[in-house]
Amino acid sequence: MALEKSIVRRYLILSLLASVVPVVWIGLLYDRFAESAFQEVIDEKLSAHLTATASRISGFVEARRYQAETLANFPGMAGFAGSDEGVPSDQVGALLQVESDLPDLFGILFFGEDDSLKKVVPGQAASGPPYWSETTLEIGELPQTRAGDVELVGPAPPVDGNSGWLLVRYPLRDVQQDGARQVALHVRLASLTELMGADPAAGAAEPVLKTPAGYFNRVGHLVSPRGKLIAGPEIYPGWQPMLQVEPSQLLEPFDRARRALFIAALVGAVLIVILFTRMSTRLRQRVGQLLAGANAISSGRLEYRIADHGEDEIATVSRAFDAMAQRLEQHLARIVRMEKLAVLGEFATNIAHEVRNPLAAVKTTVQALSRREADERRLQLLTDVESEIDRLARVVSQLLDFGRPRPPVPEEVGVRDILRRVMLLLEPEADNRKVSLSAQGDSDIVIIADADHVVQILLNLGMNALQASEAGGAVVLRATRETSMAVLEVSDQGHGIPDDVLPRVTDPFFTTKSKGMGLGLSISRQLAEINGGRLDIRSTPGSGTSVRVFFPLAWEKR
Repeated sequence: MALEKSIVRRYLILSLLASVVPVVWIGLLYDRFAESAFQEVIDEKLSAHLTATASRISGFVEARRYQAETLANFPGMAGFAGSDEGVPSDQVGALLQVESDLPDLFGILFFGEDDSLKKVVPGQAASGPPYWSETTLEIGELPQTRAGDVELVGPAPPVDGNSGWLLVRYPLRDVQQDGARQVALHVRLASLTELMGADPAAGAAEPVLKTPAGYFNRVGHLVSPRGKLIAGPEIYPGWQPMLQVEPSQLLEPFDRARRALFIAALVGAVLIVILFTRMSTRLRQRVGQLLAGANAISSGRLEYRIADHGEDEIATVSRAFDAMAQRLEQHLARIVRMEKLAVLGEFATNIAHEVRNPLAAVKTTVQALSRREADERRLQLLTDVESEIDRLARVVSQLLDFGRPRPPVPEEVGVRDILRRVMLLLEPEADNRKVSLSAQGDSDIVIIADADHVVQILLNLGMNALQASEAGGAVVLRATRETSMAVLEVSDQGHGIPDDVLPRVTDPFFTTKSKGMGLGLSISRQLAEINGGRLDIRSTPGSGTSVRVFFPLAWEKR
């Protein structure tokens, strides 16, 4: 294959142009327009991130406000908060248990008029003061932010291994004298700061939460802001999500992308050259296999196969080539077989005609001699001669059936009637050989075929099956459907057919029996084919043989 005419070479050039030129052009446009566009996108992205963060934090605080309001207005809550008893009523206790066990809370606290802690309801996440230590909870120095009826106290940063927190307080309804005045949710600070999410600018921006107590990062730790601060919407007075931005890092992704773009273009071009070089070598090898196959077929080697097991287009062509070669081999084998059968048929017909008339005359003569013969010994000899003449007559009839089979008369034939006729004909032989004979399957099948031909086929196959079976064995006639064909199967439990003999059992005059002409299976196959069907023989040595005859279903012909 000339290099200048190679398809691979042309595709290589086109692929290089299609991959490299656009990348270079995009790179030039990238330098010109991308930086400003990139900055605008970053600004929009940061603004959207801050707005979404503010919305999440506001929603979180609003949910805690509603939770605190529910507790404050619940009947009996103020009574429990103002009493000296530590055990609430069943309804109040159940509500406190459910609300305090939320993962975002350490517990529920009740405060008096002077911010003194009156009661404590610990939750599952409770830790540190005022739950499991003698240290009380001091809130006097913490900033307090009021928004309507709700009050945010804190936040308090983590200290001495204790987690950071804030309080969401709400006034109790129907307070008692000297009792608790407010109910507060002891909120885990990290649950609030985690809502700021991840870095929206790939390392160039760090989210922080501005509060009256200072700036807190995503894990709830107090930090000192650095770099440029981009402010988001204010949630409550003094509460505002922000982003710490390093301007030098914002454009770093832009520079990396530009370098990566040109490196990718260079690597892509190298990979394309390597890929197409290997593809060219492989393609030449596989096309060479196709050429070798074509030359082999043209020289008469029809058994040649390429056997490409790939999944690409050339493998598809190779499989199509192998299928073509196989069909061509089968077609030529069928033509050779038909020519052979035609020659054998003509020969058998001529022999049969030459023998039939003299044989009839001999039989008539023997019968006449038998009527006049008084000697018992010679009469027995004449009887034996007449039996042999009948046997030869049957052989002649088989030769005539093989040489010139009667053309079929197709009609709708019920399988039920066919099986009934065949069973009646085979039962005497089955009883004589002590072999079980049965018919199974779908007997309602209707086929298009010559009824006498079908009976002759099944009779031949049934006799073969009975002769191959031992006493106590079984022969089964079975009718089934297979796609658009009806299948009439005859199976036995005999010795089976050796693998080296199986391909030849339908050849004319081939037999493994001590008696017989070897025409039964050949005639059966011939009759099946002229009726639009086919014969399929499967055998396992030592296990038995199954012969399936396929015929068109009646509805397929309509």
